[in-house]
Amino acid sequence: MESALNGESQAKEIARSWNGIQKLPANSAWRLLFDRRNLIPLIVAASMVIPVNLIGTFRLGELLVLALYPFYMKQILKALRNREVLAIVGLGVLWFISQGLSDLYNSTTMKNSLRGMGSIFLTMTTFLFFCGLYSRNPSQHLGTLLGACAGGVLSAGLLYRFEGNNPGYAQNIWDFYVSGWAHPAFALFAFLFYRSHPWLVFPIGIAYGLVANMYGGRSDGLVVLISTLFLFYLWLQLTHSRGDLRYSMRSGLMLCALLLVPLFLLYVIYAQSGALGKAAKMQIDLAKNPYNPVEVLLLARNESVIALDAIYEKPILGHGSWANPGHLRRLYLLKMREIYGASAPKKLVQDILPVHSVLLGAWVFGGLAGFVFWVYVIFRTFYLSNQLLLTGSIGMTAIAVVYVPYFCWHVLFSPNAFARFSWPMSMAFMIFSVAFFHRSANDTKR
Repeated sequence: MESALNGESQAKEIARSWNGIQKLPANSAWRLLFDRRNLIPLIVAASMVIPVNLIGTFRLGELLVLALYPFYMKQILKALRNREVLAIVGLGVLWFISQGLSDLYNSTTMKNSLRGMGSIFLTMTTFLFFCGLYSRNPSQHLGTLLGACAGGVLSAGLLYRFEGNNPGYAQNIWDFYVSGWAHPAFALFAFLFYRSHPWLVFPIGIAYGLVANMYGGRSDGLVVLISTLFLFYLWLQLTHSRGDLRYSMRSGLMLCALLLVPLFLLYVIYAQSGALGKAAKMQIDLAKNPYNPVEVLLLARNESVIALDAIYEKPILGHGSWANPGHLRRLYLLKMREIYGASAPKKLVQDILPVHSVLLGAWVFGGLAGFVFWVYVIFRTFYLSNQLLLTGSIGMTAIAVVYVPYFCWHVLFSPNAFARFSWPMSMAFMIFSVAFFHRSANDTKR
């Protein structure tokens, strides 16, 4: 009974805040955005797109993080007292150990072992650095988002300069030239305007999703459409409801899932007409049943098929860092030939099995511990988002809502680059935003 009353009072408090009784000054969000303390995360995030070849391939941002570690060691050690951080680091250590055992078991070459274990090490060190950075002030993540926008623009420019004639990039303009800066820009836009002008956010999110689909960014467009639907649902809850918000995350995501059904049907219709580009039309035409979302998804992310075969072969320790077994590559090409016929690829140029999934890739290359790590990450993302919904500011909650489908999609269907260069700073923001608002709430009670 008491917890229900507490939940109701929290809901009313958030609703009153939305309606202006406790409104911040109009320019406060902009002051937070351009705070000089955001400079370090801005520079680090922007430089994550610049490759540096030393022993292996690093990003300039990773080298800056390692160079800055001594200056932030006190905050990093303090951040480790947070139970969320400690649990993720603990599972990360188990993943690292599992990767080492997998490399020993599979007789992985020293070069590949260093690449695989080094990738895990850099992922976790970057995560810890941003935990230390945000432990005092999670709003510094706004600087990270600005840096991500700048890095996305820089990456698009470099790609156009050196790979502008590549037909694969030309057919997927949004994925290669736009989404890198557009998605963090949408998160910033939601932060700045969702509280005071929500009706600006909804049409922008819908337009983003539609235009992305037209120019090859189907997954990015879908992710933003889901975020926008949930932001709209949350706006209705905050402005028209005085009930308990504890179940808003669950019920809102269920509502978004139901609304995906008509959106998927519209996608099939427009893809078949060619309005969404050649790649989308070919994907739908190849499907035996274009109205089966699982079949359509597997056609778009066909690497998952070979990942499951690889996991079935070695489910405990995996195949080792940068595994590239010939028999699995041949099996993959054979399956692609069955699906795509003459248009299937004749050979694979990658030096790694193309699993195209952070979650499945961690299992394929590093064993079951890698899979457990990322399942835990997805679970805690939902939990932290719900906590931020109950206790956080409207602006920070808007960023979290933008992140939830973004996290889930990329963990399931994107290469390891997401885990290494984007996830650490975003997860640190989620953890310490919740910690900050819990601390503020406790201070207010005292």
